[in-house]
This record gives sequence, C-alpha cells and structure tokens, in this order.
Amino acid sequence: MPLDNSVKPLRRLLLVIAFIAVGACTDAVPDQVLERSREMPAWFENAKLGIFIHWGPASVPAFAYGPPLQPGELEEIMFGESPRKEMPYAEWYLNAMNYPDSETARHHAATYGDAPYTNFKPVFEAHVNAGWNPTAWADLFKKAGAQYVVLVTKHHDGYTLWPSDIANPNRENWGSPRDMVGELAAAVRARGMRFGTYYSTGLDWTFEMYNDGDRIQDIMRSAPASQAYADYVYAQMKELIDRYHPDVLWADIGYPSKGQQGTLFEYYFAQVPDGVVNDRWGAVDVLGQVAAIPGATWMMKALGRLMLSNQSDVLEDDPARPGFKTAEYDSFSGIAPFKWETTRGLGGSFAYNQRETADDMLSASDLVDYLADTVAKNGNVLINVGPDSYGRIPAIQQVPLQGLGDWMGVNGEAIYNTRPWTRFKNERGRELRYTQTDDALYAIVVGATEARFTIESPDIPWQNIDVLGAKLLKTEDKDGMITLFLDAPQSGPAVVVRYTL
Repeated sequence: MPLDNSVKPLRRLLLVIAFIAVGACTDAVPDQVLERSREMPAWFENAKLGIFIHWGPASVPAFAYGPPLQPGELEEIMFGESPRKEMPYAEWYLNAMNYPDSETARHHAATYGDAPYTNFKPVFEAHVNAGWNPTAWADLFKKAGAQYVVLVTKHHDGYTLWPSDIANPNRENWGSPRDMVGELAAAVRARGMRFGTYYSTGLDWTFEMYNDGDRIQDIMRSAPASQAYADYVYAQMKELIDRYHPDVLWADIGYPSKGQQGTLFEYYFAQVPDGVVNDRWGAVDVLGQVAAIPGATWMMKALGRLMLSNQSDVLEDDPARPGFKTAEYDSFSGIAPFKWETTRGLGGSFAYNQRETADDMLSASDLVDYLADTVAKNGNVLINVGPDSYGRIPAIQQVPLQGLGDWMGVNGEAIYNTRPWTRFKNERGRELRYTQTDDALYAIVVGATEARFTIESPDIPWQNIDVLGAKLLKTEDKDGMITLFLDAPQSGPAVVVRYTL
C-alpha cells in the first residue's frame, strides 16, 4: 500500500492542537444539530471516491520547496528544532515567501523581484479566461470514477473563486470576477456527480499573518480572532450555501470562536437536507491569543509533544466531533466504527507545483490500492488535483486518474455502495482487501495475478464465485486456501474475486 501511516502533514497535526480549543467556542452547536452533522446520508456512504481541487493565484508561481514530508519530520518542524523552514505545499506560497530565509523567498526574488503576491491575481484571471474548460474537468473526474467533487473556494491567501457580495475589508477586489465555483458546480452536477465547497475558515492571511520565525506560534497567531473576521466568514459561508447548495461543506484549520457555528450548521442542514460536513471546526483562534503570551509557545510545544506521544486509538470516536472524521496523507489501522475521509495530493503538494515530476505522482496501481484499503476500513477517498494557472490539469496527474477510472469501469461494484466486512484484510496468503454488499463479498487481490493464483478462503457459504472482468475456469479449495484458474493472466492494478452469497 502507498500510504505511510506515520506521515501526519500540517493540517492533520494542527487538529491535535485544535482539540484543546474545541470547548472554547462561544456559540455551541445544539445537541440535535451536532447529532445531525454526524449522520451520513446514503449518497456519501455509497460514493467512496471524490476529487479535491486546489487552484488560485498560487498556481501562477506554482512553487514549493523540498520533498514530501517524511515520517516524524513534521513533528520536528512544529515542536522541535528542525532547520526546515517551509512546507512542500505550493498553496502556502504567500506564507513561505514572507520568511526572508526561505527557498520560496529566494525563488520569488530571483523570478519576480519585489513584486507583491497580489500581482498574481490579474495573471491568474487572464490565464483562466484563456484556458479553463470546466466541462473538461468534469469529464475527467467522471471518467476517473468520482462521485463527488470538492473545490477550494477560498484558501489561506483569502482569494475567493467566486464574485462575493461580501467585500474583503483588507484587500480590495480580492476575488474572481468570474464565477468559477458556479461554473464548475453546474458542469459537475450535469454529469451526475455531487458538488462540495472547501473554505479556509481558520486562516486568512489578508486579516492576519505572522512570520516571526517560530512556525507553530506564527500559525496560531495568524488565526484571526476578531469579531469582524468571524462575521466575514459566517457571511461568506452563508453566501456559498445560498448560491451553490454544496453537498459537502468542508472547513479547514478550525472555525472562528465568535462565528455562530451552531447557527450556520442549522442553516446549512435546512437548506441542504442531505448535506455533509467534515470535522475541522475547532476554535484555533483562541489558541492564537494564548500563543501571544510570553512563554506560552514553549508550553504549547511541550503539550503538543505530549499529546502526540499519548494519542488515543484513532478508531475510538469522540462524541463531540461534528461531521465525518478527516485524515490527511494518512490512514487508519483498522475498520472505523464511524464514517471518515482521507485526502492527499497525487504528489507531495495540493496546489500545482511545477517542480514535481511523474516520479512524484501516485501511479494508477497506487490509487487503486489507496482506494481499496480506505473503503475496506469504512472510509472515502478525496484525491486532489492541482491544475496550472490556465486551468489545465497536467498530464502527469491525468494518467493515474485515467488508470483508476479504467479499473473502476470493470471493478466498481466492489467499491461503490459497499460496506466493510468483519475484517478489512486477509489473515494469510497474498494481500487482499474485503468489501461487501447484501448479496456479495468481494476480495480485492492487490497487484497483478498469473492465470493461476491462490488466496485465503473467507470461510463463508457462497452460491457462486467469479473474477470480475475475467473468465474463471475452475477453483480448488484446500486447507482454507482457494486456487483460482483463469483463462489468462491479469495485468491490472488489482483483481476482484466476487463471492455471491
């Protein structure tokens, strides 16, 4: 499997810190609304595969420095003494360029001189008008097998991908005059997929951005705590709900403690009865105020190290958690008793990073493994694409998506509409992942197979056994193992054995 369970990138690690502040929200979510947020509609349970899109002014420089984070490295950056000064995320360009000793700052000076980040806005908008085709995106996502699409409508740089009626008080015209959100929503829904909106609720660098040098303190202090920002977020989130009725309302790095979270949830579920929300709504801005106290950062780092070393089992649920649980570049160790979603880029960055090559991307086989492993553990996959500033999805990203779609075209019944089995993997023999429906058990055999291959027997009664997309000649069942004889070897990312119950 391509996932390294020990890798915990930035936003996931921030959740460890955010949990401290969950109880600090001044507008608590009513019990019945919290309960509703944790109820997953059938469409989301059945969908399994979504597409995430990071795109905006940062797609013009399209630069992030350094390889993907390695196991344990982020913890050292955030809570230790790592010399690494920046994240390998191109969407963090504005933040990284403001650290004078960063590679991003050096790249910016060499390429753009002292030009401000705001100069990327007209370039991005001109490129979008010259090259973007939302229907081409929707066609690609549909062919990849996606059932829903989540667009980043505003990332931490504060730029909105729709012409908002709520003006940014700190940056004039800091949003697209073209309704990219609406155009993509229409294209996606016309092809039978659901549409969701990501909105950076916890950070907006047009309101606050600290670059004093201590990464964890800078991030926490950059979470705006003013009533003005809370009102701004609430108004723009409500505008997104009114205009686009998003099937997924995806928050990031917390929600303002003064932002009427309970009221927003009530309004959202009234407008979109079968909508879903994620779990990233903790009041990080409260911690930002604490971080401003002299000496508090040292204590918070110590607390962060303690929490990371004493994390409870991720499969234990928290009844105070809203929505579905989110994992980033990460997985769970077993079948979760709750719905969750894992997200990652095809490479090391979410937004387009021109430094990345095909070797940095997941392959089609990696994607199939990632999806099968996640679905077998009761999760959905939200795989990210990072278009360039013209709205073109690079070929190195399209190839694995197309390969995934080809596999899903034959084997999709083992993924869509399924639920976990009693165990997610095999106990002996070659590697398998299990899913089930009321009528069948599916054993997803990882990797290509010869015409003759052996797997463990699931030890259940069945009426019939098949191999999807192949001709099964005969089987031999002996000592708890089943040998299957096909008419030809199977060279795809995985083979699915179906037991009809």
